[in-house]
Amino acid sequence: MAPPVATSDMDDNLYDLEPGEHSAESAATRISPPPDVPRSPEALVPVPVGMDWGLFATVIGLMTLGVVMAFSASIYVALHQHGGNETFFLIRHLIHAGVALVVLLIACHVPYQFWRKAAVPILLFSIVMLMAVLAVGETRNNATRWLIIGGVPFQPAEFAKFAFALFLAHSLTKKTDSNTVGKFSIGFLPYLLVWVFVFYLCMKQPDLGTGIVLAVLLFSMTYIAGTNVAYLLFLVFAGVFGLLTFIIHDPMRSRRLVAFLEPLQYRDTSGFQLFNGKLAVATGGLFGNGLGLSRQKLGFVPEAHTDFVLSIIAEEVGLIGVALVALAFLYLILRGLRIAMRARDEFGRLLASGITVLLGTQAAINFGVVMGTLPTKGLTLPFVSHGGSSLVVLALAAGVLLNVGRGGNPDFALPTLTLGLPAWLQPHRNKTANVRTGNTRVLPPRHGDAR
Repeated sequence: MAPPVATSDMDDNLYDLEPGEHSAESAATRISPPPDVPRSPEALVPVPVGMDWGLFATVIGLMTLGVVMAFSASIYVALHQHGGNETFFLIRHLIHAGVALVVLLIACHVPYQFWRKAAVPILLFSIVMLMAVLAVGETRNNATRWLIIGGVPFQPAEFAKFAFALFLAHSLTKKTDSNTVGKFSIGFLPYLLVWVFVFYLCMKQPDLGTGIVLAVLLFSMTYIAGTNVAYLLFLVFAGVFGLLTFIIHDPMRSRRLVAFLEPLQYRDTSGFQLFNGKLAVATGGLFGNGLGLSRQKLGFVPEAHTDFVLSIIAEEVGLIGVALVALAFLYLILRGLRIAMRARDEFGRLLASGITVLLGTQAAINFGVVMGTLPTKGLTLPFVSHGGSSLVVLALAAGVLLNVGRGGNPDFALPTLTLGLPAWLQPHRNKTANVRTGNTRVLPPRHGDAR
């Protein structure tokens, strides 16, 4: 006999029935699932088990656009800096895209419950990598952000974004289960301290853009988990004050801010990239000048194939092309939020929300910088900009998001490792992977478990 299904908060303590048993509920209080909706044999809510092909196609489409635009935007730099090899960046980007595709396909088939078990080790690993950058990292353009591993450059700050979102999802789920997420000393302060430490490591590179993305992740995920709004307001005010302090005491950021406010006056100095990026957007018009026919990529827009690739898209395919890219990211965000709302457990909900916020925030900041509505920041356009670290890590994040949408594996479990860490940092223990607290979704004990 199939177990009954409850779809609301009518009875949070409803359990699966043993064969031959009858529920005390009246038929009027039970709602049978539609025959075409797949369900977990144990969960009390519909569980999607198929691939979200819309989200998958959007990611693949953005990656394909990235291959085309990486080649178009990098030809001038490749010819003048790499011995006349015009396909230098194209070949590298194809390799990165190939690795990213493999990572995406693997991640979307790995039960997302695995990442909960690995959350703390992954965060610690990312912190060690950030510290290693400060010690032996490679410096480019006055920033030390790269580790050379086996001859391949890697940017640990990109991985730290995913690691931080994963850690927050894991730990906040524990606080939600124990109803301590609203306590300042338990449900907010530990995460604030972790963020401060990671932010400090990023600022030593320096990398303010990553620090801002991490702050947005902290704010949004703690809010979704149910943290007291007063604590979040404190975070906002403290963040604004700290950001202004960093800008005032850092000559480079001060120049960038002034150039943002007066782009014409500083178009030949600190505002050179911003001014020419906006000029590329303006000269593209509605339909663009044609694919490959950008003029601003001929040495006028620095990093045209990485941080400012959107300006070349605007110049070559026009406002129509930019609007299509924006709609693609909007669709990606909406699908991510849909997956979060329909997740089978609290960890899946928080993890899907965090990944969606990560992708949306980074895309929004990149759009704002290129369009001249935000000061210049070194953040890539997800899946489009040239850059192996960003592309592979974001493909990993997208794959995990797809697996949350598929429902993961409710029976997935790994041996618990305490690692000698404090209780609030230890991996989740003695919990069924399918638990989601709240008034609407509860997983009852399985037949073989003690009731």
